[in-house]
Amino acid sequence: MSVYRAGLWLYMSSIASQLGGYLFWFVAAVSVRASVLGEVAYLATLASIATALLTLGVPTAVMRLWPATGDERYAEGALAFAVAAAAGSLLFALWRPVLALLVVSGLLSTYYTAYFQTTYNTRPVFYATVVGQTARVAAAPLLAPLGPDALAATYSIPGFLLTGLGAAAFRLRPRVFGMRELARAGVAAWLPGAVAVLGTNLGVVAAYNLAHAETAGYVYIAQILAGAAVGVSTIVTGVLLPYLSSSGEPDAAAVKAYRLALAMSVPLAAALVTGGVHFLSILGRQYAEAAAALAVFTVANLIGLAAGSLGGLMYAKGLYMPSLAVGMAANVTRIALYALLGSSDVGVAVSFLVGSLVAVMLYVVFQRPVAWEMAAVTPRALLASLPAFVLAPFGVLPAAAGAVAGYALVVRLRLVTRGELADLARQILPSNLYVLVAPVASKVLDVLD
Repeated sequence: MSVYRAGLWLYMSSIASQLGGYLFWFVAAVSVRASVLGEVAYLATLASIATALLTLGVPTAVMRLWPATGDERYAEGALAFAVAAAAGSLLFALWRPVLALLVVSGLLSTYYTAYFQTTYNTRPVFYATVVGQTARVAAAPLLAPLGPDALAATYSIPGFLLTGLGAAAFRLRPRVFGMRELARAGVAAWLPGAVAVLGTNLGVVAAYNLAHAETAGYVYIAQILAGAAVGVSTIVTGVLLPYLSSSGEPDAAAVKAYRLALAMSVPLAAALVTGGVHFLSILGRQYAEAAAALAVFTVANLIGLAAGSLGGLMYAKGLYMPSLAVGMAANVTRIALYALLGSSDVGVAVSFLVGSLVAVMLYVVFQRPVAWEMAAVTPRALLASLPAFVLAPFGVLPAAAGAVAGYALVVRLRLVTRGELADLARQILPSNLYVLVAPVASKVLDVLD
């Protein structure tokens, strides 16, 4: 499977996950109080934190070591670790059984997601996401009367489905192999990654404990919707690490990945920054309270595209300790600010934004030439965001029109070249469909040029 097609399946998985989560919250919102949804968000967030802490970065290490060495036994060693960690996580049942369920699902699905990404065979990730999210939405009204634990349990469905698909497709057997290399590469990615998860998710925990469950719900909704703005960039960033690890020119590849990710994300992001209140109101009037936080989270995610490309480049080059230092500094900053500003959804969002800025500034110190090339691309991307930025305050439909105009500017401003679009289309479309679409697309691009 091609890199672009693998990325496309991941992008579609991201869209399905976000849409499923949005529908789940919509269905749940009409069934329970906002405070119950805040409790669900709190449980899901705790499970995400626990999962990230227990992986020790081993799935990421597989994406680094297997492509670099060609030895699939690293995947078997990682599976042995994942199974052991999942068994140990059952102890969470002594505190709250639903947490054990969510963490086991998260650990196993994280491993198989990494395996699918490394092989560029990401279609099963999409299938598991679609079926799992559909099941969650269908189960929400049935489980709502049973309380937040029952609703939170639905978060495990996509993960267990993906685990089943992975186990059936690959029939790997756990073996103790390459543990030293997996540990070295894994911990280097894990510590900044774990701190990053804390930096991202402790905002919900802070809001839950420092304010009210409703505020935690607002933070969670804003984070989910803000993720949609950059979700399209998963076509590129979803397989960035194995691609950079095997690339002969990683610097150029990182700049290209950033340019394409920015081009894909900016029009959508601009629509959410100024028109987020209209999208949030679809869930219910009370969720419009999160509009300001949504705008700040969205800007932070755009900045995170640069941080992600620079960080992936450093990790692919084996610069583990600098990657660790940057991740620690950025996310410790976030965590400290959560303690000061976490009593409001906007305060949580601002804390997250500051962490993103710290990450970019520090990555620039280590990758200055690449950062300058990325900086040269950014003004054109901001120009492409203007139509959506101006029209989005007037409603969802004007926001959509502005986003379409923004993507036209993306082509016009050469953020994406015709050759890249053609290459993308050839890799993700069936041959017969490409033959039909190419002439029409060429005429449209002639007009845009």
